[in-house]
Order: sequence, then structure tokens, then C-alpha cells
Amino acid sequence: MGGEASKADVGRKEYLTAEERQSALKTLHKLSKGGEALSISVLEKHICTYLSPEAASRLTSLLTKLRSPMGNKTPVQSVGCGIVVDNLGPLVKGSAEKHNYLTYTLAGGDKDGVDSDAIVKYLEMIISSFLRLATSQQGYRAWHSGSQENVIRVSRALLHDLLYRGAGIKETWSQPPPKAQFTYDEFERFILGHTIFTTLETEVVCCCFDLPSQADQTPILPLPSLVPKNYSSLLSASQVLLLNSSLPAFLRSEWRLLFSSVTHGCSFSILMKQIVGKGPTLIVVEDQSGNKFGGFASVSWEVRPQFQGTADCFLFSLEPRAGVFLTTGYNSNYMYLNYLEKNTMPNGLGMGGREELFGFWLDYDFGKGSVAPSCTTYRSPPLSPNTEIQMTALEVWGVGPEEKDSDEEEGTRSKKSALDKNPEARAMLDMMGKTRVSEGFREEEKDD
Repeated sequence: MGGEASKADVGRKEYLTAEERQSALKTLHKLSKGGEALSISVLEKHICTYLSPEAASRLTSLLTKLRSPMGNKTPVQSVGCGIVVDNLGPLVKGSAEKHNYLTYTLAGGDKDGVDSDAIVKYLEMIISSFLRLATSQQGYRAWHSGSQENVIRVSRALLHDLLYRGAGIKETWSQPPPKAQFTYDEFERFILGHTIFTTLETEVVCCCFDLPSQADQTPILPLPSLVPKNYSSLLSASQVLLLNSSLPAFLRSEWRLLFSSVTHGCSFSILMKQIVGKGPTLIVVEDQSGNKFGGFASVSWEVRPQFQGTADCFLFSLEPRAGVFLTTGYNSNYMYLNYLEKNTMPNGLGMGGREELFGFWLDYDFGKGSVAPSCTTYRSPPLSPNTEIQMTALEVWGVGPEEKDSDEEEGTRSKKSALDKNPEARAMLDMMGKTRVSEGFREEEKDD
């Protein structure tokens, strides 16, 4: 099998730094009460605090080499701490092939393949374990754990392309995951294109042995900011993980709470004030039936009677099913925000589709909205079974670093025109087809 490492590989290359090796050895020596040899049962019990009993048993076998990858046991009761660390190194810091083989093995794969049910169950366990560790850290506690049902939904969403073998998410939306078996090669092809699977696993294993995070500069969970004390988000931690993994990498580090109907009240004008010009955002809606859905706006919102945005926008559903729906390329009706009293265009916020058939629509009469049965802009099913929705809660998160005006950073006076400060007036000129003459007559910067 392509992922198996030969015995000669171990020890020939030092994967861990000296500091990492000492940290892992310190954990193992503590378990062995200062001895150089560690009881196999004690090691497995320790790993069980991070992984399921089945996965802990498989990882113990890999770390001690007491069992071949296909399951032949050797009756040995203890193993040297140094051997465990030698075997740990390539699993957490080795090649993609070694990472894939670790995932395949811990998920229950063998020479005959791996069952889809086992893969789903394993990912659910890894997500739960990672979130339990991550949300216990200072700064991330605002992300509440949520229900296990949310973890199940997110796991199936992340595994969609594997479970449904390339079928579109819109076509399989109401279908339960089919039961199937995958070969190592099939599983590996999927994992190579979905690195979050092995990233979560590696983080949990590293934490088990007190190794530093091996994740690159792209965070798995964003750091929440501007969150009131004791605030309870509409999003569970697993839902945050799903949405964050779908964002462009440079937007994943921080989420800023821009608007919440709980803290800001039920006002469309306040909503506009909070989100216009604030950079990319995630909008999360909860309707009268408890359905949760929304969309990612890839650019700052502007008040104007035309569609805006880029093909990086997407829609999503979180409850009762989870999924992320990318653009189709059929049109560029990505995002829309308008609020003009004397206007023939609709007033409100929408994403996708067209007038009166938006993927989802939030009316300027706060609390009312609609969901289209189909959307030409995004590959989405109806986001709610309710065509007409009554919004019970709304959140908007600014994603990525906060955009700052360069003039403000330098401490100089702003060179914005009156139209910049009045989005409604600017939108009115757009609707009338009038050019903004002042755009070409802004004060030029003077050389120092």
C-alpha cells in the first residue's frame, strides 16, 4: 500500500525538532512515572482522552509497531518512550502520503478498504475532539460547542464529494449518505483535495503529546472579536469551522461581530450602518422554523440599485442540513443592497437570483424576507422550506482584518466626498444613470 513506511524510514530522518522531541518525551516519561519504558495499556488509555477507543487502539499500534498495518498482534506489554517518539514524528510532520495513511488507518481502513459509515463516524469524532480543545483556549470561548447533531451535519458536508462520488450537492440535498466502501487510492485522492481532514487530526494528535500546532498560517477557527460579554452566537463552533474552511485563506484569521439583532435591535437602517463599507461579511439568518442559512459577501456592501460582488461569494445552509453552495457562472447577481424611498427597485438585502426570486431576500421592513425555490447564481437548493420567511434572528460577521482608510492611518484629514458619506444619495445617482462628477475632482495629495 502506497502509504506504508518501511522500517528503514524510521530513525533515518529526524522529523521533530530537539524541543519538540523533548516535549513529547516529557509527556511520555510522566505517563511512565519517570521510566524509559511505557506500558502499552497506559499509553492507549492516555490517547483515549483525545480519540475514540477504536482510533486510540489503532494509533497505539502505529506508535509502538506492535501490530502490522493489517492487524497481526505481538504480545508485548511495554515499549521504549524513544521508540514512540520516533514513530510519532513522521505521522505528524511527514509527507502528505504518511498523513493520508494515518487518517486511513485511524478511520478503520485496511487492505480491503474503508466503509463510508466508518469515515463519517471518525470525522465526527475528530471534529468534536478538536473543538473541545480549541474552544477551551483563551479568546475562542465565544464559540459555543452546540449540539452533536451540528457536528454530524458538518461532517457530512465536508465529506460530500467523497460520499456522493462527484454528484452535485443540489442534486443530492435531500438524499441520505449512501453506504459504500472506498479503496485506499480513492480515499487518498479525496484527502489530497480536502486537507482540513488531516489538519484536524494532526492537531489533535499533537495536543495529545504536547507538541506545538503543525497548522500553517491559515487558522482552522477564527478569533472572534467585538463580541459582547456572555453573547451567544447563532453559530456553533462546528458551523464556524465549516464556514471558515470555505472562505479565502486570507480571511480566516479573525471574525468581527458587526451586527446582531439581539444587541443592535431590529432595524434595517442600523443594519446598513453596521455593514456598509466594512469589507467581506458572512450573513447568518434564522427563520421562524429554526432553519439557519445565509451567504458570504466577498466585498464591502454598498447601497445601490444594482447587483455587486464577485464570483467568490457563496450561499450556505446550516440547519436542518449543512452545505456550501458556490457560484454557477450563469450570471453575476451575487449580492444586492438597496434602501431608497422613491425607487422602483426593491428595497432590502439579497443574494443570488434576480428581482423577486433572490436566493434569499431580507426586506427593508425588518423581519420579513423570502427564499427562492431555485437560484441561477448559486448551486443551491431552497435554503428554507418556507418561501416567505419571518426572520427571528440575524447576525453579520466581518471576516478577515478590518479594512482601514489609509488617510485615517496617517492621521491626515479624510478626502472622501459628501457622496462617500451618504450611501443613499450615491445610490440614487446610480439609479438615475448620473455620473458622479466629483469623483474626478478630489483634492490631490501634496508631496512632503
